[in-house]
Amino acid sequence: MTDIAPKKRRNPAPIILAVVGVVLVVYYVVVSFSGVLDANTEVPISGDNETSDSNYLTLRMSTQDIDLTNRVVQAKVIPIPHGSLLGDKSGEISRNLRIEVSSGGITTSVVTFPGESIVDPTSLTLSLERGDSAYPFDTPYADFQLSVQDDETGRAVPFVIELNNSARPWVLAGHRGADIAEGERTLVPVTIDGSRDLLSITLVSFYVLAILLTTLMAVVIIGSAIIRRKLEFSNVIWLSATLLSFPALRGSMPGAPPIGTAMDFIVLFPCLVLIAGMLLWTGIYMLWRESSVLRQRTLEEEEAAAAAASAASAAD
Repeated sequence: MTDIAPKKRRNPAPIILAVVGVVLVVYYVVVSFSGVLDANTEVPISGDNETSDSNYLTLRMSTQDIDLTNRVVQAKVIPIPHGSLLGDKSGEISRNLRIEVSSGGITTSVVTFPGESIVDPTSLTLSLERGDSAYPFDTPYADFQLSVQDDETGRAVPFVIELNNSARPWVLAGHRGADIAEGERTLVPVTIDGSRDLLSITLVSFYVLAILLTTLMAVVIIGSAIIRRKLEFSNVIWLSATLLSFPALRGSMPGAPPIGTAMDFIVLFPCLVLIAGMLLWTGIYMLWRESSVLRQRTLEEEEAAAAAASAASAAD
């Protein structure tokens, strides 16, 4: 008797562990470069953001929220005096100052700081260009103008801008344009450009991939069941659960805006239509098949027929 040598097959565990390791490395690289772990919120500002005057202000702006649906940026600003503008106490301004912010073609905020007073942060609302239609590859920007005047003399006060970002998960960059002289006022155009961080874009991509793969699996499973004539009620339940889960999955994406973005028209809506169409077809088919008993005028007694058949076979 010949001994049959046992067949050897390759152990897939090392490959699986290697793939998991690569995925983890890619994930941590994305987290590191996305800046989500960076505690520094300072936003770089290009352009001529310096002054040669020793008596100047530092306008420290901090973005609090970026609302793409309403196209506004919520920020806070606090002036920090230097030189002769600095009062006797820390944080005190020696003169009456007037700060104007023009956004969207209109003056949106006018803040007056009385002399010899302690300055508190003031909230501002800036208009945004571009909404959330390109989610998650949104690139909104805000164009606005700043001017600082001595409220008594009306003369312009030199200032530099310091921008901090507290609106996560946005990555911001600022640009200061050339000063514009308007009478005794000096208008300073400022642009803030924003984009979603790399981690948010990566997570949204995984969600989109899950929706596409689930839809493709549904097409393959239902198509195979139809060809093999093995369509079951469990297929209908699975399709209905998938149809309900897609909107919930889309709503759980990082920073998901309301329905109506380009991603919805390209990915979500076609997948929902495919799943709904298969659910409707399989539901009608199952309903017609399972209701055949109710549509029959006479019922076949299967047990009686089986007994008669067994009796006939015994008699033979």
